[in-house]
Amino acid sequence: MPLVAAFATSHAYTFEDPENWDKRRERSKANVAKRNAGRLAADTAEAKAETLADNLARYAHIREGHARIREHLSRARADAVLMIGDDQDENFHSDNRPQLLVYTGRDFLAEDWDRKQSATIAGRPEVAQALVAGLNTEGFDVSHSDVFREGKLLSHAHVEPTLYLVRDSGVPVVPVFVNAAHPPAPSAARCYAFGQALARVIANDLADRRIVVCASGGLSHFSPAHPWAHHVGSRYVGDIAVEFDRRIVEWMRAGEGEKLAGFSSRELIENGEGELRQWIVMLGAIGDAKPEFLVYEPLFRSIMGMGVGWWNLER
Repeated sequence: MPLVAAFATSHAYTFEDPENWDKRRERSKANVAKRNAGRLAADTAEAKAETLADNLARYAHIREGHARIREHLSRARADAVLMIGDDQDENFHSDNRPQLLVYTGRDFLAEDWDRKQSATIAGRPEVAQALVAGLNTEGFDVSHSDVFREGKLLSHAHVEPTLYLVRDSGVPVVPVFVNAAHPPAPSAARCYAFGQALARVIANDLADRRIVVCASGGLSHFSPAHPWAHHVGSRYVGDIAVEFDRRIVEWMRAGEGEKLAGFSSRELIENGEGELRQWIVMLGAIGDAKPEFLVYEPLFRSIMGMGVGWWNLER
C-alpha cells in the first residue's frame, strides 16, 4: 500500500511555547484590528481564566503528539511527505492565487522567518509530477510550479511542520497548496473529492513508493488571515468554536471523516474553520481509517483549538 500513513497538525501557536503566547496574542489582535476596520479585540473571558500552569499542562498533550509523529516518521521508510497547507500572502499574492497547486521542483529553502529558522529540504519532482499528471486525468486541473521566489518556501502552513516534524527524518517533502484564506475557496465536498483523487493517483501511479500525507491547519481560530471581508456570525479574534471542534474530532476518531465533506463554506467561515479544508483533503485520501491518536485542546490564550493526530494505514 503506497499510502502508508497520514498525520495532521495545527500550526502557528502550536509550535510556540506557552510562555510566548501572551506576547504573540497581542500582535495577532493588533493585526486583526488593522485588517478589520480598526475594531479592537479584548481578551476573551476564557483566555483571562486560563493560567500559564494550565496551558503548560494541556499543551504538553500537543507536544507529546508531535514527539510521537517524529518518532513514527523516523521509522516509516517514506519516500515523500505530501505537505498540504494553505498560503496566506506568503508565496502567492493577488497577482496569482491558485486554488490547488503542487510544487514540482527540487530542493527548496524552508524559512520560518518569525523564529529565524531555516533548512534546505529535498523535494521529490518525480512524485510531484506524477501527482499533477494523474490529478489532471482525475479531473482536477491543478496548478504546478517548480520554483519559489528566491528558492524559498515561506507559507507557514508548510514550513512549520516541515521544519519541526519532518526535517529530522530526512524524508523529502512535496508541498501541496489548497486555498483556504481567500474566498471563494474550494468547498468541503471538493476538498474531500480532491483527497480521494490523490489516493487513487498514489495507488495507480506511485505504487512503488511509500507516501505519507500531512494536513497542516486549524482547528477553530480567528486570526489575521481569517477572511474577515467575508466573515459571518458574531465570533471574533480569540473565540474558539469548541463544540464544533469536538464534534469533528469525534467523527475523525470514529473513522467518519466523510461527514466533514458536508459542511458549507459559510459554516467553515462562521466557525473559524477555513483551514479545516486541509484536514478534509487528508481525510478524503485515507477514507474511513481511524487515528492511532488524535489530540484536541482548546487553548484560549493561543486563540485557537489545537489538534494533532497520526493515522497508520498499513494495518
